Amino acid sequence: MYGWIIMASLSRTITLQIISNIAALIIIVAIISALLVFYSQTTLQGIVVEMVQDFARQLAKNPTIPPDQRQQLVNMYQQSLMVRFGLVGNPLTKVYHMMINIFTLNLGNSRQSYMAGTTSISSQVIFALKNTVILFLTATLISTLLGLGLGMYAARRPHGIIDSLVSFFAILSSSLPMWWVGMLMLLAFAFNLHWFPTQSLPVYFAIQQLHAQYASGAIGYFTYVFDYIQTWLYYMTLPLITVVLVSIGGWAYIVRNVVIGKMAEDFVMTARAKGVPERRVLFGHVLRAASPPIVTTAVLNIIVSLGGAIITETVFGWPGMGLLFWIAIENSEPMLIAGNVYITVLLFIIAVIILNILYVFLDPRVKTSGGQQIF
Repeated sequence: MYGWIIMASLSRTITLQIISNIAALIIIVAIISALLVFYSQTTLQGIVVEMVQDFARQLAKNPTIPPDQRQQLVNMYQQSLMVRFGLVGNPLTKVYHMMINIFTLNLGNSRQSYMAGTTSISSQVIFALKNTVILFLTATLISTLLGLGLGMYAARRPHGIIDSLVSFFAILSSSLPMWWVGMLMLLAFAFNLHWFPTQSLPVYFAIQQLHAQYASGAIGYFTYVFDYIQTWLYYMTLPLITVVLVSIGGWAYIVRNVVIGKMAEDFVMTARAKGVPERRVLFGHVLRAASPPIVTTAVLNIIVSLGGAIITETVFGWPGMGLLFWIAIENSEPMLIAGNVYITVLLFIIAVIILNILYVFLDPRVKTSGGQQIF
């Protein structure tokens, strides 16, 4: 009976969390839509004024047209332009339709193709998201695993040599701007040693050539797979090393602090008093108790990274969300910016929902807390 009550409480809590996060997403999209409608209205009204003035000047050159008729033609032309550019109608209706378009990623086309060989905004955003996932998800997983190992090792011997080195490296790496480290990596390994390319943007041209060779039968399957992996590593190694190098120290320091805090709690002393082996205490008791904040940081880091590091991706020319966002700002593409922001916010909200569910299984206290929301 008690188990059913807990399950009902958890189901209710998870449902409320999902509803509240969906409401937050709707509010954010509504704000983006209102800004886009205001921007487009202001921009298009300026264009209409210029076109009407040009039309009036052209009519003024014809003396056979009476002034009254000329003004009537100008008014008719202005009205037709207002209809053509969608400047008539209820602004709230326009915001509503804009929200629907953003939710469905029906964002139209950009003025030119910036990525993926297409002007479709949704295709470019999805293409950039895939590339950012490949780079930053890989980097985050490597940083998490290495940081977890270093942090656990440092926590076993607090204030020792390894602990001091990990703490120093964490402070040093966290204080270095990622884009600055990236520029040093390019200077050393791309421009001087010529081991890696100076820009990663051509990676897909190389992959397309590889596909063409395999399709024509010029290379076999195993050669294709080997060259495919080699091509990705060739273009991705420098940005990957840069992200890992800057992130790993902070990760190790977070794990170290959390584990040291948990090792001072009563349940660890009790386990040691019972004669439980130190390795089992560390990995079976301490690590499980420390898993909620570690998992939270890992998931949030992954989701935040999916938005792309604008300057870092621009430095390496990596065709991801950060570079696409920069290109959209540089070329005044508001719909491209909206698509980029929407995908990032959507993934973040999904991550928050997943984290709240994971907390139920990682932290037993959540199960008996009356369904309190973590985020």
